[in-house]
Amino acid sequence: MLEADEEDRFERGEPAELAEAIVRCAGVGIYIVQDGRFKFVSLLFQELSGYAEHELLGTYCLDFVHPEDREAVRSNAVACLKGRSSLPYEYRFVKKNGDIIWVLERVTSIEYGGKRATLGSFMDITKYKELQEALARSEQRYRTILEEIQDAYFEVDLAGNIVFANDSACHHLGYSREDLIGMNYRAFIADEDVDAVYQAFNRVYRTGEPSRGFGYRIIRKDGSTRFAEISVSLLKNANGDVIGFRGIGRDITEYKQLEQKLADIATHDSLTGLPNRILLNDRIAVGLAQAERSGSKLAVMMLDLDRFKDVNDTLGHSVGDNLLKAVAERLQSLVRKTDTVARLGGDEFVLVLPQISQLEDAIKIAQKVLKAIRKPFTLNGYDLCITTSIGIAVYPEDGKDVDALLKNADIAMYWAKEQGRDAYEIYWDNGARR
Repeated sequence: MLEADEEDRFERGEPAELAEAIVRCAGVGIYIVQDGRFKFVSLLFQELSGYAEHELLGTYCLDFVHPEDREAVRSNAVACLKGRSSLPYEYRFVKKNGDIIWVLERVTSIEYGGKRATLGSFMDITKYKELQEALARSEQRYRTILEEIQDAYFEVDLAGNIVFANDSACHHLGYSREDLIGMNYRAFIADEDVDAVYQAFNRVYRTGEPSRGFGYRIIRKDGSTRFAEISVSLLKNANGDVIGFRGIGRDITEYKQLEQKLADIATHDSLTGLPNRILLNDRIAVGLAQAERSGSKLAVMMLDLDRFKDVNDTLGHSVGDNLLKAVAERLQSLVRKTDTVARLGGDEFVLVLPQISQLEDAIKIAQKVLKAIRKPFTLNGYDLCITTSIGIAVYPEDGKDVDALLKNADIAMYWAKEQGRDAYEIYWDNGARR
């Protein structure tokens, strides 16, 4: 939910600073739609769409969606806004110059100007889609005779022992042909995938239908892990009896790495590498579900560096960026692996502490954070001394959903600043401080 001071900044005609902070955090174009029309568009959204701000504001958002995709976009957006889905969706967007790009979009419901609105993130995935199409075309070209293919070709008996492997199969696995012949498939399949591979082959055996594009992890002779994708069909003798399986496989490690990189871009802050708001919301939602099942508590801590603007103004943004990265590393060193450290943008960070038993657990972490941030940061030849203000909200006392906990932690953080900074405050309601 947008806070009142953020709404006031929009009302005063000062959205640029907030928009830039969100863009830096999410790494994607950001927009706000209310009553179906654009109310705010970030600079990156303008660049991706080719439209200027004045050309977008007030216009109907679906007008820019490819006509064939409008109904699907409307349906996906409604599902997300009503909580039936949290997954991003893809569609075609028509730019000002008429070019059509593929975008990955995620939306969530917010309050803006006292009314419900939609906050959306918008990322150009055209090159990714082109890669997918290219891979699909390549898949067809790979279906050729054994002597011409560069992909791995292998044959196994019904027990899963290799009876034939071409040079590419040997190269992919790092074994000589002599080593591979007679080797059981379990010897080079990652332990986590052995059962899934068995089930895939068993399904081919039972149905007689080929299995195409099945992915799994292989362990090469040198111990390294690669990702492979295979298509499997039955191997029969001259009498038509099933005697094993034949498969064609390829290494898709680079594709998987690209896929992971795109996922990281969508869910992580580009400066610090920390989870951004999108992933933060998911982490809190998962933590709340765990807390509800186990009867435990969950703490959300909002951190804002005190007088960080002075660092940027006096020493420059490069020093400021280095300071933010150093703060991120220091915060990560203070929490458990199950905790989350996220950056919302600017100098705002959030800590999520799931599965805690009492408020005091969060207070101890807040005290550790205050002490750690007070220690000087040596950056670019400067010894920088800063502090932070922290607001704490705890489930279920201070909120039972993501928005409520973030809002109340933010309120408590501002209380800490009002008390003189370099302190933590616990959210309290109805004047009853805990």
